[in-house]
Amino acid sequence: MAKRERLGYPPLAEAIRQFISAEDNRHHVHKLLGLEVEQELTPTLASLLEAIGKADRDETP
Repeated sequence: MAKRERLGYPPLAEAIRQFISAEDNRHHVHKLLGLEVEQELTPTLASLLEAIGKADRDETP
């Protein structure tokens, strides 16, 4: 277990996902990472991302 997880912080990958997905960080994501945030996801992509997130949550004890 990583030190940050022992201190109660989420895993780094989850923290990055949260940062990227937050609307308030949209400008920073674009500026710092060179990424663009889509306003809306297609239904297929949205359901795929939800399934990935659910699988990840189910794996976490």
